[in-house]
Amino acid sequence: MDPATRDRVRRIARELGYRPSFVGRALVAGRSFAVGLLQPTRATLMYPFYQAITLGLSEAMESADYLPLVLFRSAEGRHLRVIRQGRVDGMLVLQSERDAAPIREVAATGLPTVAVNVHYESLPGEASGCVHSDHRRMLCEAVGELVGLGCRRLLVFHDHRVHDANATLQEAFAAEVARRVGEGITGRTVVPASGVALAGQCRELFLAEPGWDGVLVDGARVAEVLVQAGLALGRVPRRDYRLVVAETDPGRTTSGRWEESVYAHQPQEVGRSAWRLLSGLMDGSASCREVLVPYRREAIDGQSGAECAPQERTDPWHA
Repeated sequence: MDPATRDRVRRIARELGYRPSFVGRALVAGRSFAVGLLQPTRATLMYPFYQAITLGLSEAMESADYLPLVLFRSAEGRHLRVIRQGRVDGMLVLQSERDAAPIREVAATGLPTVAVNVHYESLPGEASGCVHSDHRRMLCEAVGELVGLGCRRLLVFHDHRVHDANATLQEAFAAEVARRVGEGITGRTVVPASGVALAGQCRELFLAEPGWDGVLVDGARVAEVLVQAGLALGRVPRRDYRLVVAETDPGRTTSGRWEESVYAHQPQEVGRSAWRLLSGLMDGSASCREVLVPYRREAIDGQSGAECAPQERTDPWHA
């Protein structure tokens, strides 16, 4: 179009308050301008951690004029019908468990797919990837912190049986203890009991194994129960043992602030990184297939660790 004619058309459009037809724009572009956000159940809408991921995602999508379409897994495969109907241009699969089936099922449709909050070594199709917190790096840093404080007998108090994050932490802990065996480092893992049984378990842990001197606890709530059980038996943190906490909510610490530091997830950055990766997979500009978002170390003395940028991996599918 002649530049002068184009300027006249734009001027008249502004004067008349014209807005392009979204439906027409979508038809011409061959896009829906929506991406699916698949969650395990409707109940996960209440999870603060998932809410923070979704917040970061929606913030990042806003400048691209995209919107998330929230979907839920179902035995009837309703989310797959949405994909096959062409109602979304890409899929984000948000979950915590290690079960790869829901992610593989979506990726197998050929639609650009990003697994969020979990890591998988391989997914069907070229346009697939994953974004998650850098659990291995956090574990190594936490162990290094405890060892630097003089701890030699380490305990990790978390449930590694279901969630991808904790299973990865368990693998990293075993590898880190093996690597440091020459320094006299030993370690073991304990799975927290549920409900009211947790307090009794913590008491028995202090009575049965008074030898450990450094502990990493998953969650401030569990850490608080552990601290109180120890205090009742005269075991005082920072005197008899050192405590580090990993937490999905950076604002939560034990009420007595006995821990050395809190390693906090950055869920909003996970959401932002998930959109950047999916956007790149959709338009073919992605330079990686895995993004690792670092934890943020919140020191109790106020000396927080430096901000770290997410790390991209071009070849993530390795052991």
